[in-house]
Amino acid sequence: MKRMLFAIVLMLAFFSVAAQATDIMPETTLLLPMAEGMNARWIIPPASDNFAARYRDMRMSFTVDTDGHAWLGFADGSVLCPQKEYSFKLPETFWDFVCLDNGVMLFATTSRLALLDVVAGQNGQQPTVSLQPVAMLPPDCIRMFKGADNCLYFICGKENGENSVWLFKPQAYRGDRGLPEFQKIFESEAPVNAVAGDGVITWVAIGRLVIKIDEQKRVQRYYQHPHQVIVDLEYSLTGGLFYSTPFAAGYLGKNGALEMLNARGPDIACQGSSLYLLFSRDYGLMAVDGISQLPQYDQPLAGIKKVRAVKYDQ
Repeated sequence: MKRMLFAIVLMLAFFSVAAQATDIMPETTLLLPMAEGMNARWIIPPASDNFAARYRDMRMSFTVDTDGHAWLGFADGSVLCPQKEYSFKLPETFWDFVCLDNGVMLFATTSRLALLDVVAGQNGQQPTVSLQPVAMLPPDCIRMFKGADNCLYFICGKENGENSVWLFKPQAYRGDRGLPEFQKIFESEAPVNAVAGDGVITWVAIGRLVIKIDEQKRVQRYYQHPHQVIVDLEYSLTGGLFYSTPFAAGYLGKNGALEMLNARGPDIACQGSSLYLLFSRDYGLMAVDGISQLPQYDQPLAGIKKVRAVKYDQ
């Protein structure tokens, strides 16, 4: 069996103008395979208390662009990219946004899917931003998910009732009029929590269960978490399928799960060969690089007798 590296992520560096301080991130552990090319790195340090207090009660959206820059969007129309020290505020509100693999940034408003349009300023003026409609959304959409290979998934319906899953992949499906259209690919009497895929294979999370829908639209059970509800799914063409719960995040293979992170409320995103982990309480962002190595650790549990790890007491 391949060796595993158990890393306890507790100490974070906070930088200020005056000095460097060290603090503790409680109840947070990270487990990574000891594989060449796999490592974890901080992208954005945890935010100040003032920033966290300002945005904590707002609905937040999180995406990563093709250059590995994280973007945060909030219910008041604000969009921030801390790495580029760039921000703007849209004239209309949105409830979700994503950056596709081709670099296009799309926003979901009340009833429309819209493209971000940036017009350069003239005579030293600041650029102007606006949303250009792309398509009308299916009725009652409540969540949007970035899919691999430049597709989008939507969960529509009631928050705690019947849900449907819709696929938007313009390069692969057009309606009778030759225009890009949404495809309904799944219906559920129970609430759907998350969706991921590439427009051909799709995974859907309902409660603790993940089901797989193949290219023939056949549905099969894929995985069930033993304790927690699965709240998010992300699919990477290079790394595979990832999930998060209210208290953890990990990798889902054919033989089971490798739970890599234990933390409160992690948000996840995939870009290239990296998995991005956002700590929603303080907006700190970590990247796990080399996720293409993970499928080789998707092995049956037979033969694993006992695992020892160093225990750190706080």
